[in-house]
Amino acid sequence: MEKRRIKGNLSFLGSGIGLLILIVIASIVTKGAFLSFTNITNVLRQVTILGFASLGMTIVILTGNIDLSIIGNVSMTTVLTAVLMQKEFPVLLIIVIVLLSGSLIGLINGLILNTWKIESFVVTMGMQVICFGLALLFSGSQTVIVDGELLMEKYSFFKNLATARVLGIPAMFLILIGFFVLFYLFTKKTRLGRYIYALGGNEEVSYMSGVNVSFVRASAYVLSGACAALSGIFMYSRSLCGDPNAGTALGMFVVAAVVVGGTKMSGGRGSVLFTIIGMLIIQIINNTMNLLGAPYQIQQVIQGVIILVAVIISSSKRR
Repeated sequence: MEKRRIKGNLSFLGSGIGLLILIVIASIVTKGAFLSFTNITNVLRQVTILGFASLGMTIVILTGNIDLSIIGNVSMTTVLTAVLMQKEFPVLLIIVIVLLSGSLIGLINGLILNTWKIESFVVTMGMQVICFGLALLFSGSQTVIVDGELLMEKYSFFKNLATARVLGIPAMFLILIGFFVLFYLFTKKTRLGRYIYALGGNEEVSYMSGVNVSFVRASAYVLSGACAALSGIFMYSRSLCGDPNAGTALGMFVVAAVVVGGTKMSGGRGSVLFTIIGMLIIQIINNTMNLLGAPYQIQQVIQGVIILVAVIISSSKRR
């Protein structure tokens, strides 16, 4: 156990050093543009949306599963936020409904997996398509725009959510870090959190030890769905529109952020704190390519290579 803890700390330290090196490189190749206050603020806002989705993905991957429905869930909850605003629901009620909707998607994923023992990749891929379909259904297959007067008066909360700062730092990023701390304490200090690690380490042993495997798996997916909903709310706050394709911007970066951070795809090893570094690395690379004006096609190739390398590294460490 002590050796594993030391190895984990070294892995976290190595990822942190890699992040610092990347920041230096980004600053040099962009001739200092990367380190401008405006750009750093923009990076922190952008990474918040990826961060919430990656946080939920981390919990699921720790159990040895995967949740591809997150991408569709973000699109669905972004649209749902806008639609409920159009119907002039109270702000608090909108947040509750959106969170419950995202969590319900996660619960359904967990129940299907527990009942029919199908591969999580297949189940959540199907749920991703369903969520995209629901996003199109709720939006009428078009971007949902909320009346400007409503947005400025009754729903200024959502607009302020993306623009508010605390000591110059975007408030949405500080909220994200707060959630990461809470989830870290949850995974390390609670019984359910320890069971999540145990399930990813060895499901059969966990079952034989008296762990309610079905409950733990379903709980992980509910948390993942709730995190996707939070990502959807912040996605709306940044774009101020309900785009049914909003989640596609995240692509496979959600998985890449978790793996680059050091969490193993096989489950049982990793930490939500590692994911913070992973998501920052992914976002900094994307931001640097944008600053350099790299063609979209080149960006796609580089992003694909990053994902492949991350998965290969994770696979080699697992052996």
